[in-house]
Amino acid sequence: MKYKIILTLAVLIACPRTFADDAGLVDRAMERFGNSELKFRRSDSNVPFFPVALLGATAYGDAEVETADGRDLTYDVDTFSQAAGIPFLLGSRDMLVVGEYISYSDFSVEGGDVDDFGVTSFGLPVGWVRQINDDWQAAAFVMPLGHDSDLNDSGWNWQTLGGGFARWEQRDDLWWAFGLYFDVGGDDDFVIPYLGASWEINQRWTVSAVMPWPAVLYAPTPDWLFRLGVSPSGASWSIEPEDGDAYVNIDSWDFGLGVERRFFRHFWAGIEAGWGGFRGLRLSDDGTDSIDLDVGSSGYVNVSLTLRPSLIHP
Repeated sequence: MKYKIILTLAVLIACPRTFADDAGLVDRAMERFGNSELKFRRSDSNVPFFPVALLGATAYGDAEVETADGRDLTYDVDTFSQAAGIPFLLGSRDMLVVGEYISYSDFSVEGGDVDDFGVTSFGLPVGWVRQINDDWQAAAFVMPLGHDSDLNDSGWNWQTLGGGFARWEQRDDLWWAFGLYFDVGGDDDFVIPYLGASWEINQRWTVSAVMPWPAVLYAPTPDWLFRLGVSPSGASWSIEPEDGDAYVNIDSWDFGLGVERRFFRHFWAGIEAGWGGFRGLRLSDDGTDSIDLDVGSSGYVNVSLTLRPSLIHP
């Protein structure tokens, strides 16, 4: 394991002491949301709520790359990310969420004409949720996402992610989501329909078909969570070495098994290992002509610290 991952894990272990004095702020915020008309969960499941803050690091193993012109490359990627969202109640039925996202991807390359490089990313997500009635919610979000690579002293390149959605709670243990998702301003613009669902089989087991993180979740107690599923690969990029332009792609996936443990109120520590795909990597000689790549996949390890508030409504 690389020294950066070891250092990051040490930071994650030390962080809880810093947050301990502020845990009461989370409790008071959750009480305010519990008294509103917004409904996020009605059943008594052991599976915790989706993280509202994240600090993590992922190390991908070496991948073998063969370009269309016969060149061979070997490279790996380490990613370090931090994200958080702050919710604001707007009356009893509306919520505004303002967040931030920061990450750094470190590419180590052997062979070819590309030197080692890094990409810094910064995003400002803004979301809105409205409780239409007891069974329906409407939601929308937009996130400008910028990338700055250190290839050829490039400047910031921007893409925008977003979408609009509706969530229908068919039963206390089953809900569906519908909508549209878009990604514009990057290497490829697209708008796609969205369909998701979540079924709480019982207090311990949940099947989540919420894209792009479908998974089977097992929580034997309220303090432990096991997850088997997929998520977008942090190693999926489109890179133009000539001018340094870099854009993240959501067309490659990591499949892994993870375990998380609650160690202090709403704070969880986790580790995940599995197999990651680098299929989304594309290199370009200029802004127009792409080099086709035959890219191998490799193993990965992720460590994380998350904040998962308790949001249960009767």
